[in-house]
Amino acid sequence: MELMERQFPPTGPAPTPQCTDSFCTLSNGPIQTSAATKSGNQDEVAASPQAFPAPSSLTQGEPFVTGAGPEKTQQSSSMLSPTGSNPAAITGAQETAISSNEGSGGLSGGAVAGVAIACLIVGAALAFAAAFIFFKRRNKPRDSHVSFNNYSDSSPELVTVQKSVGRNSPYVQVSQTPLPAPVAVRNSVPASVQQPPDVLASILPLAAHETEVQDRVAALFKQIHCHIDTYYRDVHASITPSIEPELARFGAKGINMAELLQDSSSPTTALKHALMAYILGITGPKKGDDGETLFPDELGYSHPRSVPTNTNLEIASTIHRRLSVLLYTSECNSPTAPRRSWSFQSDIREAAEHFSLTFFPWANPGCDDQEKEDDLTRTISEVLELRVWLFGQPSEYDFRWDGVGSRGVVVSPELVKRDEAGGRDRVVLESCVSGL
Repeated sequence: MELMERQFPPTGPAPTPQCTDSFCTLSNGPIQTSAATKSGNQDEVAASPQAFPAPSSLTQGEPFVTGAGPEKTQQSSSMLSPTGSNPAAITGAQETAISSNEGSGGLSGGAVAGVAIACLIVGAALAFAAAFIFFKRRNKPRDSHVSFNNYSDSSPELVTVQKSVGRNSPYVQVSQTPLPAPVAVRNSVPASVQQPPDVLASILPLAAHETEVQDRVAALFKQIHCHIDTYYRDVHASITPSIEPELARFGAKGINMAELLQDSSSPTTALKHALMAYILGITGPKKGDDGETLFPDELGYSHPRSVPTNTNLEIASTIHRRLSVLLYTSECNSPTAPRRSWSFQSDIREAAEHFSLTFFPWANPGCDDQEKEDDLTRTISEVLELRVWLFGQPSEYDFRWDGVGSRGVVVSPELVKRDEAGGRDRVVLESCVSGL
């Protein structure tokens, strides 16, 4: 208002209000009011402030309506005239209204309240979701250790079906839903305490194949024959009555060595038979009334075989035999090992010397006697080691001299195998026969 008044100052006299019964207008003439009218209007304004608004709320050019009556139609020129009102009050009111509109951002009070309520609802929903996830993760490890009191607690599907049938129903439906595979429980027993199902199978050595047995036996037979070919010769020596009893101790059962040496065109063939029978006789387990052998006494026990049957006694005898060989070989790997007693070594050498002295007339004079005895001692020790190894096999092996003298001279017997189940004897290595 001040700006408008400054730009457009009033040029004429102040308008004079024209009052009627209900309205009062301004004119250029002076307002003629009486003192009584002024005093009456002022009293009414003071008595009822609600009926008359403050001067700051009035604007120029708007009609001011008063109550009916001749006394209420006139106002003082100071309230109706723009020049009579307070310019500072009018400007302050306008600035207050503008600032209130700018502070609210152009929104009404209801819109602001709605936005606040929506923010509260969204915040509460987010807080609830965060709390739900937090407590669910915290309770998850506890659920894995929960123990169920009965089967229905651990099978919610069966509980649902049972409840649907009815509490008092005598029949209960069982769900056909396949249950998950049970998880294997880890054994709490230490691995060192666990034993294999067959302890003996993990201790005893593996059984030898027949091919290996054939190769080892055939190699030793060849070594025995080579000893005769190296240290003896084909000569017809005279046999005196003093050496006949000694010759009778050699050879297979039913063979007369004195006659065989006299009738043979090749005495070395008869010597091969004599040495083979002699070595196999002194290195095998003792049977019946046989003479002394070099076979270890701790291995000499063997259950006598009556009727071959697969009984517990036969199985126990086989296990005992194999365990005895295992313990024996673990103590001394071979008969020529240094750990063997001197008496045992001397027995082997004594046996070699006995054969050399008995068949001295057929010895090769070009060979050293000490070398000959050492070679024979080594051969006897290797054959003894072979006999112990065969004794520790699951199946029993034996040497058989069948057909001696009918086809010629048997220089090496046949090797037969008797199965563990007590079956028939089966020939593994054929015998070798040489003509007279």
